[in-house]
Amino acid sequence: MKPPLKPLIFCLLIGQGLALGQDAAGKKAPGGQAKTLIQLLASRDRSVPKRELLERLLRDRETNLPEVRQAARDGAREARLMALRLLAEIKDPEAARIAGESLTAREVKIRRRAGSVLMILEDETQITKVLARLPVEKDPGALKSLIAAAGSSGRAAAADSIRPYLRDANQSVRVNAAIALARLGSMEALGTILDALQLGEMQARREAAYGLGFFSGERQKARAAAQAIIDNPASAWKAEAGISLLRLELAASGEKLELLSNASTLRQPRVQAWSIQEIARLGGKDAAAWLQQRAAVNDPLGRFAGLQLLLKGKSAHARK
Repeated sequence: MKPPLKPLIFCLLIGQGLALGQDAAGKKAPGGQAKTLIQLLASRDRSVPKRELLERLLRDRETNLPEVRQAARDGAREARLMALRLLAEIKDPEAARIAGESLTAREVKIRRRAGSVLMILEDETQITKVLARLPVEKDPGALKSLIAAAGSSGRAAAADSIRPYLRDANQSVRVNAAIALARLGSMEALGTILDALQLGEMQARREAAYGLGFFSGERQKARAAAQAIIDNPASAWKAEAGISLLRLELAASGEKLELLSNASTLRQPRVQAWSIQEIARLGGKDAAAWLQQRAAVNDPLGRFAGLQLLLKGKSAHARK
């Protein structure tokens, strides 16, 4: 499971504030249609910041979404990756189906992204395709995305298809299988996580630190492991452990908005950004009002809160 902590691909947008329509030299940006905007978003050499391109793209969703969906199906690789992720972020009704169709793509990166999209959506409609792909997928990254998608589906019956991967030769795959089982309510593989924290390779340790937060049924042990990471000056992945602690608290509390609001003021930027992202996921008037208030503060996290509003279709509150 690739932890969705970056947070999500758009954390890169924080701090970007140039006006759409101009590059650094003051020239007008090329293109205005969805296809051009997607290509610019996917480009590594762009003259217009991602945030501004997104605002232009999402301002008229009805007009632009068909082209975004088409790019997600058959665009050039980088455009397709960007379009798939964007559809997931805005919870487009077609996102899961398009991702399901992409699980068998020739490009490994597309397959990885397709599984990641289904994980983000916590989708169950494509679970048959996910489970059918598991035995034939050879790429470890794509395999982890499939396992994560199965774990986030809410389908308890998927656990039987995930369990064999607790014995996979790749430790990162084993860790992701353990997390997926925990998300489905089975706490059986906490030992796999604890082993990875002690002896794992760097990526497996990172995923294990983040995965502790899903073991609410073993809350005491998981909490102790996460706290040990935070308390040890030499430990890596303290932000992931902090998010795990917060997730465990959220699982045991009904006051989610209050907990996340408090966490958004902590000094760890990744925990702050994750908290804002989770507040956006809560939905409801109180969460929307909180985001609007936070977006009014012109700092990196305020701009990130504004981005969450933009992705939710609240561009009037998101614009700076």
